Amino acid sequence: MTTSIYTKDLEVICDAIPAAVIAVDINFRVRIFNPLAEALFDLGRHNVLGRVVNEIAALEPLRELPIGETLEREISYLSQEKTLQINGQPLPVTFDIIPLSDPGNQLTKALVIIKNYNLGRPAENHLHHLEILANIGRMNASTIHEIRNPLTSISGFIQLLEVRASRQDDQTAVNYCTLITNEITHINNILSDFLALAKPQENKIDKIDIVQLVRDVLGFMYGEARLFQISLLRALPDKPIYILGNGEKIKEVLINICRNAFQSMSPGGILTIRISESSQNVHIAVTDTGHGMTDETIANIFKPFFTTKETGTGLGLAICQRIMLDHRGEIQVESELDKGSTFSLLFPSLLSQDSETAS
Repeated sequence: MTTSIYTKDLEVICDAIPAAVIAVDINFRVRIFNPLAEALFDLGRHNVLGRVVNEIAALEPLRELPIGETLEREISYLSQEKTLQINGQPLPVTFDIIPLSDPGNQLTKALVIIKNYNLGRPAENHLHHLEILANIGRMNASTIHEIRNPLTSISGFIQLLEVRASRQDDQTAVNYCTLITNEITHINNILSDFLALAKPQENKIDKIDIVQLVRDVLGFMYGEARLFQISLLRALPDKPIYILGNGEKIKEVLINICRNAFQSMSPGGILTIRISESSQNVHIAVTDTGHGMTDETIANIFKPFFTTKETGTGLGLAICQRIMLDHRGEIQVESELDKGSTFSLLFPSLLSQDSETAS
């Protein structure tokens, strides 16, 4: 007997399961590849989705599982044990294979769930990260406004004191006032980022020409790039590429990444933005020639409050990641010390969404 569930709902469920989850359609193409499947097979889902299992060498262990039996005869396999050769190492696992149907009760996919003790740690870390974000989100926006109100009053009085100190030619007092004002500004920046995580997000979804959106962002960032003496290079398609999303939120992500890149480069640095498209994803790559990041920094940059900047709030990239998740997308980073970093934004292409709707 097959189970009926919509693909979008299934993806959300699969990403939360503390096990490697792969969905394969009747043509043996990979349709779902959750984060723990990425960790198990050391493959990014953007390199897997839409491809036939037999075409991907790293997925050869899947051929040892009776997925074909499930797709041909709708047979379920529950809590089966097997040792798979994964990345050249024997790995004892338990697996389940479940047939899935569309709303018309037509068999469309086999859902493969692979469990191993070592996969528990990434799951715990992922859930802990989500819990941190959830706790931040619980901070009521009205509480933040209550903090801001006295800050506004303090800022006003400090400005009056600074004017008075200036008239009396008391430079020490002027310097103190400037220092206090800068700290108030820093606190306000932190509160603004808190609000971005705490307040309900308006997710107005439209059909967006992502190529034109990137051009708009580059135009907006041009003056700032000149200030940092950074060159902007683009490798953009001549034709429009469309995705579904909130244009303002996507611009917020790109601007944040570009500004981080500017701050990581010395004068004369180069920022390059590329766009490419496959049947499954639209890929925006933002590459800088900055000082790069260590593996430890890469592992922590999306965690709230982690920052390498003296005046950073540590919430910017956490917000970017949340926005990408809201778009059913991903944000990835590759970096090499003293050479630079590449941030990749992966959005579901309209082609992949249309094909899923059709299935």
